[in-house]
Amino acid sequence: MIIDPADKAKQILKKVEDMGLDIKLIALTHGHIDHIGALKKIKEATGAEVAIHADDAGSLKKQSLSIMLGLFYPTPPPPDRLLKDGDSIDVGDLHFVVLHTPGHTPGGICLSGQGVVFSGDTLFNYSVGRTDLHGGSYDKLMGSIQTKLMTLPDDTIVYPGHGPDTTIGAERKGNPFLQG
Repeated sequence: MIIDPADKAKQILKKVEDMGLDIKLIALTHGHIDHIGALKKIKEATGAEVAIHADDAGSLKKQSLSIMLGLFYPTPPPPDRLLKDGDSIDVGDLHFVVLHTPGHTPGGICLSGQGVVFSGDTLFNYSVGRTDLHGGSYDKLMGSIQTKLMTLPDDTIVYPGHGPDTTIGAERKGNPFLQG
């Protein structure tokens, strides 16, 4: 599985080849360009299914935000699988659960399993995702974090879409957005 093939398709595909992986699924935590820029090339090279939450599926068809920012990328393929809260993603012996975490986008998700959570742009090391873009909601984001992520064990490793990893416990204790 590849999560959020943001950019540099050649580097991603080289790593896949070097590790001898057979990619079956490309999971998208949301549909922003900085998470899907290499999607088309990765899909073409691997033939893997593309999975995204139903509420963000339409973002794969639109480049409006990207065009406003002067960024262009190949139109990504449509999703093969629409995800919803509680869905399972199994990769070999690994099992992940889809956590619908709206707020950064309406269809934002995190993938939780094996003692880790891939948080996309929902939760960062001592920060949270921005909510000032189309479809964002601070109240929904904070609700998602509280009800879906802060219920995970403290030792759960958080791999955000940007920046260094952290743990749920560290965020619970020190993230200024989660205090009070």
